[in-house]
Amino acid sequence: MRIREFDEKILSELEQAGYIRRKDLLEVLKTKYAKEKGFSTTSLNRRIGELISAGKIGVIEPAEFAEYGISDEDKRAKYLISGPYADKKRVVDGLIVKSSTGDQFEKRLALKEIKRNLAEYSLNPVQLSHLSTCLGADEDTDKLVIEILHEALLKQRSCIGEEERASLIGDIRQALGAYTLPPVNTSKNLLLEILGFFSDEFVVEMLKVDLERVEGEKELLSKEDDEVRKKTWIKTVYHSKYLIHAFEENIDSLIEQMWKYNEMGKKEGHLDERKIALIIDDLLDYIAENRDKAIYYEKMCGARK
Repeated sequence: MRIREFDEKILSELEQAGYIRRKDLLEVLKTKYAKEKGFSTTSLNRRIGELISAGKIGVIEPAEFAEYGISDEDKRAKYLISGPYADKKRVVDGLIVKSSTGDQFEKRLALKEIKRNLAEYSLNPVQLSHLSTCLGADEDTDKLVIEILHEALLKQRSCIGEEERASLIGDIRQALGAYTLPPVNTSKNLLLEILGFFSDEFVVEMLKVDLERVEGEKELLSKEDDEVRKKTWIKTVYHSKYLIHAFEENIDSLIEQMWKYNEMGKKEGHLDERKIALIIDDLLDYIAENRDKAIYYEKMCGARK
């Protein structure tokens, strides 16, 4: 393989990650290109060292971790970063400032520019946390911020510090309050998937609220059992691979809700409640059948299943 192609594969993987420890980059490259010649640990280490010397790869020292939102207790650790990523970071930092301090027109321009860069640039945890504080300005701004956070977070491959994670989840929870109605809307779905990605229990609380809404939908609940299972909007909102792990973490609560609605349905005039128990039963089936497809943030290492 020519050196240029070799370098392109190393730098491409590095740019997708944003920043990564050298040992992790080596593992990713060796796994991805296991069938190609030249991707031994020795060859990769040597070429990465040469790219560092040539200035095409930079090194993030522990003193710079906070700037990138790197959560790593090993203060001897160093992270690799591509030269273009470092340049792009400075540009995106400026755009995030504009998106939080500019007028509505300027905010929109800045957010659209950030969105256009997502294919080539991975937002770091500090940037994601700062961006989430822009939520709540107006619906158009929120739509862009939510789309950016959803796309950036759900492909996150690095650790997010506890402080940034708590800040993000808090902002997302608060924003969701403005988008609970209509029952099915894009912003609500994306916000729920972000919370589900972090296995946040608020997903279950939101489901309970929505099930109460279904109680008032007499036309839906008057249908046959199979029709209720197929046509409920609960399925559209909550049958998502990004919510599965959040539900698994709170499975006892879901099962308790199912039996609660079953008992309510035994009372005279309350047969509809048993239809809601069927909706929960359908969700439990989805969780059990798609467990291996769940995508979520792993708190210990930042990886996702």
